[in-house]
Amino acid sequence: MAASKMCAICGKRKAKRECPGVRGSICAICCGTEREVSIDCPLDCSYLRESRRYEAAKVPLGEMPFPDVGVGDSFLTEREHFIGRIAYHLLRYAVENPKTTDRDVLGAMEKLVRTYQTLASGIYYESLPEEPSQIGLFRDLKTFLDELQEEERKRQVLGGLKEDDVIRSLVFLSRVAAMHSNQRPRGKAFIDFLRQSYPEAAAAKQESGLIVPGR
Repeated sequence: MAASKMCAICGKRKAKRECPGVRGSICAICCGTEREVSIDCPLDCSYLRESRRYEAAKVPLGEMPFPDVGVGDSFLTEREHFIGRIAYHLLRYAVENPKTTDRDVLGAMEKLVRTYQTLASGIYYESLPEEPSQIGLFRDLKTFLDELQEEERKRQVLGGLKEDDVIRSLVFLSRVAAMHSNQRPRGKAFIDFLRQSYPEAAAAKQESGLIVPGR
């Protein structure tokens, strides 16, 4: 790299590293401040992967998504396969829609939980997200969940999936997402976590390596 080459972002400091997100060379400061903020960083970027080690959000237990919803160990054991299928589906959606961020995933799941909570009370009302990117994921995941519920009803597996099962599964995944998110606008730390849990060659029924968050 030429000594006089300047950062492609700020144009003030010397470029120190190649950035595939801007297809140019940038300085370390811009890499740290603009990573997943103004730059769409490829998940395989070595600098991004290094940042994952210390950028995970420190979410207090009381501020976890839906703190009033209990998700115990017995439920996780009973519904591990179901939770894993949702997680895998989220990953597949993100892979097929590369612009999807952790914020989109959290937003869509939050509205889905609200929707299933009203359904469990006997009223059906879709709590749609406001952002188009989240609406797409909401619709896709809702269709997938409807199919899983119908599938288990036909097979009569564990008495069928109830709305409460779906709610607690989504809440659990929301908490895992909150734990892994770095809260950057274009952050994909949770999606990256799912990608490592479900390698590309893995089958849809592969068991997940989900980490149980505090609850």
